Amino acid sequence: MIAAIGAFDGFHLGHRALLNGASRRAELVGEAWCVITFENHPDKLFMKNGDGFKYLFGPPEQSALEKLFAIPTVHRIAFTENTANLTPEQFLDYVWEMFGVDGVVVGEDFRFGKGRAGDTDYLKVACGERGWYIDVIPMERASNGEPISSSSARRAVSLGNMRLAREMLGYPFFYRSRVARGKGRGAKLGFPTANIALDCQRVAPKHGVYATLVSLDGKYFAGAANIGMNPTFGDIDEPIFEVNLLDCEADLYDRELSVFLLDYIRGERKFSSPDELRNQIARDIESIKNTARAAMEHSGELWERFSEIFD
Repeated sequence: MIAAIGAFDGFHLGHRALLNGASRRAELVGEAWCVITFENHPDKLFMKNGDGFKYLFGPPEQSALEKLFAIPTVHRIAFTENTANLTPEQFLDYVWEMFGVDGVVVGEDFRFGKGRAGDTDYLKVACGERGWYIDVIPMERASNGEPISSSSARRAVSLGNMRLAREMLGYPFFYRSRVARGKGRGAKLGFPTANIALDCQRVAPKHGVYATLVSLDGKYFAGAANIGMNPTFGDIDEPIFEVNLLDCEADLYDRELSVFLLDYIRGERKFSSPDELRNQIARDIESIKNTARAAMEHSGELWERFSEIFD
């Protein structure tokens, strides 16, 4: 078994290189391949404030991505104090005994074992002694020269830089969620919205208005999304995520949507009246329609692949 090993909480372009490497190695040697990752991210255990760690994606999105990239099997190891205290040699023994691994594919910055004692130099020697295959994949970089990593993608999302996040991920940052009941305020303004659950364990995008594409029943709709505290009304205690599907009159309650955040349109601000807010939303919609149209035109194959997964 050839295993791509890493702390995958989503799959960015650097991770994709590992998946492709594992697939190529497996085909070359006539074996199956898999992903070995962790049920809870190691950083969550090691951080002083573990609750402060935020994942890129939750289980619904991770499941969709595993299908998108045709990963045969994903093994998740519970990362506990016991796991963290395994020496590099003990960790390799563990993956052999549990999964029959005899070949590994890792990134050049891969570290493992107690105290992060194992690196790729150690791994090359250890794999040679065990008769295992090993491929070390160079780090990918964004167009601005920044190394592509989960932390850099999370940072881009938190700053509302959805273009950079998409470049690093290879697809737009997205949410997959069932629509919940809201206050119905959007409908009163003439822009009915679907309420999307914000997972507190995931990185939160910067508050503001976003251009989105929304997948529903195999079709895509441009969407005007707002993430934040609705300061014009000032009657909520936690951030909310609302999206108005343009040119869609379907009843969305309890329907499952996938909302792709394409671009940050503007910051959240308090308006003097509902009428002023209504007029601003109308202006936002024109920009959002143009952004969504361009995204559909330039990435048609990607949207088709997502549709196949969601259907």
